[in-house]
Order: sequence, then C-alpha cells, then structure tokens
Amino acid sequence: MSSELLFFGGIALFYFLVMIPIQYLYLQGLNEKKKRTGLSQQELYKQMSFGEEQLHFHVQGNPFNIPSAFVAYMILKVKGRKKASQC
Repeated sequence: MSSELLFFGGIALFYFLVMIPIQYLYLQGLNEKKKRTGLSQQELYKQMSFGEEQLHFHVQGNPFNIPSAFVAYMILKVKGRKKASQC
C-alpha cells in the first residue's frame, strides 16, 4: 500500500510541477491580451470563440490544475509587483 501511495503521489507531484509553467504562460497571455484589447475580463471572455472557450475550460477548469494554477497566479502577481516597484 505504501509503495502505491508513493507512486501515485509522485505522479501527482510531477504533474503539478509540469503544469506550473504552462499555467503561468497561459495566465500571462490572458493578461497581455486584456491589456492589448483594453477590454474588461468579462468582455474578453464574451468575445472568445468556441475553441478558445473550450481551451480555457480545460486549462483552468480541470480540478487537477487548481493547485498549479494558484501557484502560477501567485508567481505572476509577485513578478508584477517587482516590476511596478522598479519603475
């Protein structure tokens, strides 16, 4: 039982670590698109095509991605604060 738990825990940890940069790049792209278009977040999501909506749902809506999305969001916010304090 212990080796099975260790095996599946290792897979979950690997998935979590691999998804952090993917989530970070996705969130960074959404922020850049929001700044470039000047739309609010709600308007931006309303203008998404069906394919973009499905991509967003699968990247952000998967319960296994919630921890990595949260970590990526926190990294994005910390980097944003550092850039703002340097200006």
